[in-house]
Parts: sequence; C-alpha cells; structure tokens
Amino acid sequence: MKTLITVANEDLRQLVFREEAVWRLERVTEVDFVELGDDLTVAQLADRIAGYEAVLTSWRSPKLTQQVLERADRLRFVGHAAGTVVPIVDPVIFDRDPETVVVNANSPLARSTAELVMALMMAGGWTLNRFADQMRRGVWRDVNQQTVIGLYGQTIGLIGYGEISREVIRLLQPFHATILLCSRNCPEEEAASLGVQLCGLEELLRRSTIVSLHNTLTEKTQGMIGREQLALMQDGALFVNTARGPIVQEQALLDELESGRLYAALDVFHAEPVQVDSPLLRLPNVVCTPHIGAMSRYWRGQLGETVIDELIRFVNGEPLQGRITREKFAFLTPQ
Repeated sequence: MKTLITVANEDLRQLVFREEAVWRLERVTEVDFVELGDDLTVAQLADRIAGYEAVLTSWRSPKLTQQVLERADRLRFVGHAAGTVVPIVDPVIFDRDPETVVVNANSPLARSTAELVMALMMAGGWTLNRFADQMRRGVWRDVNQQTVIGLYGQTIGLIGYGEISREVIRLLQPFHATILLCSRNCPEEEAASLGVQLCGLEELLRRSTIVSLHNTLTEKTQGMIGREQLALMQDGALFVNTARGPIVQEQALLDELESGRLYAALDVFHAEPVQVDSPLLRLPNVVCTPHIGAMSRYWRGQLGETVIDELIRFVNGEPLQGRITREKFAFLTPQ
C-alpha cells in the first residue's frame, strides 16, 4: 500500500505529522511526503496522486476535486488531519465504487475548542478584562462590583450537542454546576448519564447565568439567536460563542452589550478578521479572541496521530472511529 501525505510546509509537517506517528504508519504502508507550498495547483496534485491508495491532508492542502479523483485510480482512504472535510473533498468521492473511506481529526479540535470554552467562561465569568482595564487606568477595584458570576454552582446552558459540548460537560464537573442542554441530538438516556437536563431554548435562556453556543451553522441555525432570544437572558448573564458568528444576529447582540445588560466572550464573528474599529472590541463587558479554538499546541499535535491511527485500523481491517459518511458530509456542508 502507498500513502501520500500533503503538507503546506515543513513547520506544519513537524507540528501535525510527527516522526513517531509516521514511523508507526510506515510499518503498514509506504509513505511519501509532498510539501505543497501555497501555490500548488489542483492540476499538479492530479498529476501526483495516481497510484496512491491513501492520501492524508491538513490545512491548506488543495481540494480533492473531481479532476483529482479521476486520476486517483487506486484511492481507497482519505484522512484529513484537521476539522471539517468539506473544503478538502468533492462530494463525488462518495460515488466511487468502492466508496472511498473519508475520516478527519475532529476529536482533537473539539477538545481544543472545549478548553477555550472553559477559558472564555472563566474570563467572562470573572470579568477579567474589566479588572485588567481598571488596573491599567489606576483603579484598584470598582467598589460597586462586589461579586462576579464565576463558574462554581452556576446554571450553565449549552445550545447544541456534539464532541465539543460533550467535552465541556466533562470539564465542568468539578464546578458542581447545573448544566442545561438544548438539543434534539441527545437522547434522554444519554443526557441522564451525563448529568445534564434537557430543555427547550427559551427555558435554557431564562434559567442560565452562562449560555454557551455549540450549534453547527446551517440554514436552520443561521440567525437563530436574535433580539427575542437574547431578551430572555438574565441581567448580568454571560453569552459565549465558539461556534460560528452568523448563528447569532450580531446587531441584536451588540445592542444588548452596549446597554451593559449582558456580558459576552466571543471567538467567532460575522466577518473575520474583525475590523479594528469594531464596537465589540471597545466594550468592557466583552472578551474577544481571534478564532483561536483550534490553537492548542497539544491537541494540534494529535491531529496527525488521529488520522494515522485510523489508516492503520483501515489497513488492518479494524473498525474506524470517525468515518465521514455521505449523510454526515451533507449535514456538515455550510449553507
């Protein structure tokens, strides 16, 4: 078996495809690297891909278009050492006979993002940017601010259920929080085993002191959090978004924040990068980070490990842990 690993540069190769993991892979398949550079064309990849049964990709790898797949005469496995495979593979890949197996490394990225969620909950719940700004202005402490939300013992609402929210639930356990979950994708038995309470969106927004958004961006979820929904939140509550900016009606959120009624901790926005004159960046009750959910050094190092482990399982005829089916691909495709 022959495997082609495509990486943009040497730095990314060392970060994602570590030598130890590649050595394990070389026990079951012949491995070739191609350093793409940012200017590698789809046509060049098409010229290179013939004869390979597996291709491993990561950020900035060129898309496996129909043109490339037509030349991939022996391709049986694609492993994307990053998150969504939508920018990497053309849906025609699921029409091949036999169908090519597609996997990704979403689990490490989910854990990285969940860690950021906790950091934003802590930073927002403790209003760290407000205190830091006060100290820079020579104010030791605002005498009118006697307490902060914190995390311990709070009611925390999670909107959307997937790998990130599952990890957030696990990380929240030491804080003895009441965790509410709004999702049709979590059976009641599973919610009970996790120690969370299923409820509707309105109930979650009313009861929670901290609300964290985890839905996938689709036609149905775009703009689902608007003026009416935000008005249900308690005065002084914290809204955290590490999902996608357009799920929230940004002007409605900005109006609430400018009134001072709510706090927010945001890693995603409608337009990225955020312009330096955005009002979100000047509000003392808002923590903004530049879409850094996947930047954990440890978890990035697990991206290559994850897809290599999957390829080794594939070669050995063992069950895969994270296969992307045609149906899942269609669900993940942004609207």
